[in-house]
Amino acid sequence: MAEDPEDAEKDEAEESDSPEAQAKKKKIMLGGSVGAVVATGAIAAMMAMPSADVKPILEGPFTFPLFEEQFHCNIQVQGRTRFLQMTPDVFYYAYEKGYVASRSVDELYRPSAYREVFRVSTSTNLDGIYGEVGESTFMEELRDALDPIIFPVHIGDTSLPLDIDDESGLRPGLTSDQNTFRGHFHDHVLHVDATKRTLKIDDGPEVTFEEGDPNVKVLSADGAVLYVDTTPIDPEFVGEIPLGIKGKIRQVLPTDLMVQ
Repeated sequence: MAEDPEDAEKDEAEESDSPEAQAKKKKIMLGGSVGAVVATGAIAAMMAMPSADVKPILEGPFTFPLFEEQFHCNIQVQGRTRFLQMTPDVFYYAYEKGYVASRSVDELYRPSAYREVFRVSTSTNLDGIYGEVGESTFMEELRDALDPIIFPVHIGDTSLPLDIDDESGLRPGLTSDQNTFRGHFHDHVLHVDATKRTLKIDDGPEVTFEEGDPNVKVLSADGAVLYVDTTPIDPEFVGEIPLGIKGKIRQVLPTDLMVQ
């Protein structure tokens, strides 16, 4: 006997209003809501996540006084001794503004900077300082002399340039003050194979070193020189470490410059 349509609709209505049916509906609705929240959160996270290919860039310019006190020295001008005084200010770019302040921890930093300022100052003349048409080669010479002192090459991600790299055990060589390699830190790597005793800058020529060599000369592809101390190297390390300078001087301004 066929079921009366009105009775069937009544049964379905009663079934949909049952506690079991209501619980099932809530479960489906809750599951859909959770899924939507998870999907929205995933999309937001993907949009906020920085690209792995984005490399740090030099920021600035920043400024700092090179010395706490005024610099002064004697210079020779047309056979006469003249007195030069100034307070050099340095404008620079760096990955971190506080990098230059951290250089003061290096005991060699201040005497090296003072030596270069003294050398450049005592070898100049009035034309070099003031320029015939207002252009001073003096400031350019100061910039070129101070740049490798304030921003020396780091081998590995070290706090101070002469520190030993935690990963490889390498550090700058004995004559690292003669380095001509000036690549930016996040743009270059040093390939190290301690088991084969080889070093290589980026795609430059590979060099073999002797055990305990404190001053290995490594060349970049364009011929720039880097000296590396392999004495403390980890004998099992094979890999690459970051390499380069962490900032660059834009300009040196000899504030309060006076020659009398």
